[in-house]
Amino acid sequence: MGKQQFEAARQAEAGYHSNFYKNNELFEDGTWMSRPMPLVMEMLERLLVHKKELCVLDLGCGVGRHTIPIAQRLTETKSQVIGVDLLDEAVNGLNKYAKQYEVNHIVRAEKADVEHYQVQPNAFDFIAACSCLEHTSSKKALLETVERLKAGTRLGGIHCITMSTSVEEKEIQTGRQIEPLIELNLSTSEAITLLEQAYKGWNILFQEHVTQTIQEEKYDEPTEFRCELLRFAVQKD
Repeated sequence: MGKQQFEAARQAEAGYHSNFYKNNELFEDGTWMSRPMPLVMEMLERLLVHKKELCVLDLGCGVGRHTIPIAQRLTETKSQVIGVDLLDEAVNGLNKYAKQYEVNHIVRAEKADVEHYQVQPNAFDFIAACSCLEHTSSKKALLETVERLKAGTRLGGIHCITMSTSVEEKEIQTGRQIEPLIELNLSTSEAITLLEQAYKGWNILFQEHVTQTIQEEKYDEPTEFRCELLRFAVQKD
C-alpha cells in the first residue's frame, strides 16, 4: 500500500471510530462494544490461576471494551492496566469510563500509535492486541511490533491477538464491491503464517478464524464490512 492510500485508510478508520465513540456508550447493547471478547477474559483467567497481580497492556484499547473488564477483575489487587490508542476520543473515553466504573486507580490511558509504541522489556504479564495489528503500515511493521511485544513479556505471559483478515467491503444499497480502506489487508492464511513464525517457541493456546460481518458508516454510503476474524493466543514458555 502506498503512502497516500495508507493515509486515506488511516483517516477513514479514525473517522469511523471517532464518530462511533461519540455516538455509542461502552457496553451498549447492539454494538460491538457491548461486551469484551470471551477469549480475552478466558486468557486473563488462565493467568490468574497462578498469579494474582498482573501488569496488563491493552493495545488499540478504544474506550475500554477490554481495559475496563480486565481492570474490574483486578481491582482488589496492586495490578496495573495500561490502555493505548491513537485517538483522542478513545483516550478521553477510557479515562471517563475508568472513573465511572471506579477502576481509575489501576488504569492508565496513553495516546500512541501501536506501530511506534515503545514497550519496556520484561514488563507485562498479559498483552491484548485486538483489532489493531491490521492497522500497521506493512508486514514488516507488524512483525517489528510483535517483536517489541515479545521482548516486553515476562516468562509465562500471554498474548491475545485478534485481526481482521481477508477483508471485503460493499455498499449496502447497491451491493457494489469497493476497495477496502484498511491499512494492512492480509489474507487469513498469510496472517496465520506470519504469527506462527513470529511466535515460534511460544505455546499456542488458541487459534481459530470465523467469518464476521458488520455494517459500517465509514464512507459516503453505508457499507458492509466482511472479514475472517483471526483469534490467536500464545504463552511465553
